[in-house]
Order: sequence, then structure tokens, then C-alpha cells
Amino acid sequence: MSMVSVLSGCSISLGVRDAEPAALEYTYEHAWGSTTIQGTPKTIVALDFSFVDTLVALDVYPAGIASAGKSEVPDYVADKLTDYRNVGDRTRPNLDLIRSVQPDLIIASADRHQMIQSELQAVAPTIALDDNSYLEVLDNLQLIGEIVGKPGKAEQVRQELAAKVAAVKQQVKSDRTVLIGGAFDDTFSIWLKDSFVGSLMTDIGMNYAYQKPESPKEGFSEVGLLTIEQMLEIDPDYLFIYGDYKKWEDKWQYRSLHAIRTDGAMEVNRNLWSRGRGPLAAGLILDQAMPLLSRPSK
Repeated sequence: MSMVSVLSGCSISLGVRDAEPAALEYTYEHAWGSTTIQGTPKTIVALDFSFVDTLVALDVYPAGIASAGKSEVPDYVADKLTDYRNVGDRTRPNLDLIRSVQPDLIIASADRHQMIQSELQAVAPTIALDDNSYLEVLDNLQLIGEIVGKPGKAEQVRQELAAKVAAVKQQVKSDRTVLIGGAFDDTFSIWLKDSFVGSLMTDIGMNYAYQKPESPKEGFSEVGLLTIEQMLEIDPDYLFIYGDYKKWEDKWQYRSLHAIRTDGAMEVNRNLWSRGRGPLAAGLILDQAMPLLSRPSK
């Protein structure tokens, strides 16, 4: 006997064997279609920091984690991750290492890992998620909470984050403009309004100052490349920046930016502000941003 219901936007099929009690089967809808999982996954491989963040927020600790550049794990949750295997860089995860973990669930990035979709699905049940915006991250929190058997914890995390967003929204200067990005090579990699950090700033009531990219970076539509002259044209009130921005300090255009002239710029951690993309990252970003965003205008 089986029944099908819909919970939190994902269809879940429950099956019971006649002989003896067995783990129920659940079918979840995601970016690559649907995946059936038997019981509650215990050995999970997370192929992006966003999913690591979400799992840790749910008090679930992945057995395999894909690194990002020189960082094996998000440093803001490193103290909670002591027993895991590095399964390669998130741009090219190592399938042999993933197999060695013997996962019962793989969480992949819908875009980044599409080329190895079939290989991942051959290793273990795989779900693929997008994390391009703050709302997508909240949806991922709810879905992953269902999958790991912690829907109540997911709702608690979501409500706590909503309360923080509401509190920050009451204190920020909503008429001020803001940009977030990194300084690399000869350009600035600026996140768009619809990106994770851009949409988070919009959600707290800020005026995010950049919507369309001049030149997409690595095929991702949520980042635009700006020259120093283009940055000066936008001239945000607040600038949260990471990377090698100090090399611009001798440029008159950089020194002329309103955010630089009025101490409205803040150096931030790339892993948190760019790669984190989870509920824990969102909360920490708001904690770090609020003192600057809520101060009297200069």
C-alpha cells in the first residue's frame, strides 16, 4: 500500500513492504527532476558551500565536502566540521573520492555539476539545487530539512532569520545604495541585485545599485565585471569588498568613490559573503553589515 502527498513543494511517496518494517521511500522534486530516497540519509556529500551551510544549520554534518579554491570548508563553520572527507574542488569534484564516502545522498549544484549529473546519480541518490538568490536558499533549507528529517528545525532557522531580517530592516538607511563584490585583476566582480547577497540586501530594504552585468563572469548571470570608471559612475554609498582591492588605493577614481571618501566601505570575508549562500551565512552577513548600514549618513 502506498500514498502520495505534497509537502513544502516536493512530492513524497511513502511505501511499506509486506514482510517486515523497512525504511520508507520518499520522492523529492528538484532542479534535475525527481529523486527517490530510502529512509533518512545519514552519509551526505555536499558539493558546494551553500549546502554545507544549510546542513550545519540543521545540525547535520556532511561526510564529504567539495572545497572552494584553497578553502576546504566555510571557515565560519569549520569548528563544527571535524570528521569529513574532501572530495575535490567544487568545480571538478572527484568521483572516486565521492564513491569512497559511500554516501546515501549527494547534494549538487544544478548548474555547476550538470555535466556529471549521470555519474553522480550512479553513485547515490542525488538532488540538484540552485542557490542564486536568498529566496532560493530559503527554499533549499526547507527541502533539505524535509530530506534529513528535520522540518521543524528548518522552520525554526527560517523564522529566526526572518526575525533578524525584520529587525535589521527597521534600522538600515533604506535610501542609501550598496554594492558587494571582489577586486580581481583589472576589474571588480560585482554581485547583481538578484544574486544571493544582492537579494538579501534588497530584502532588508536597501537600494542595491547594480542589476545587469556588462560582462557575465564564467557564465554565471549573477556577477558583472566593472571597471573602476564604471564603479565611479554607480558610486554607491556603501561598498562591501573582498579580494585585492588595496591595489586600487592609489587610483584617484577609487579614492573618489563616495563609499571610500565617507568610510562607507568594509572589507569582508569572501567565503562568507560570496561562497556561503546559506542561512548561517545570511545571518552573519546581516550581523556584520548592520553597524555600517544603520549609521547616520555622511
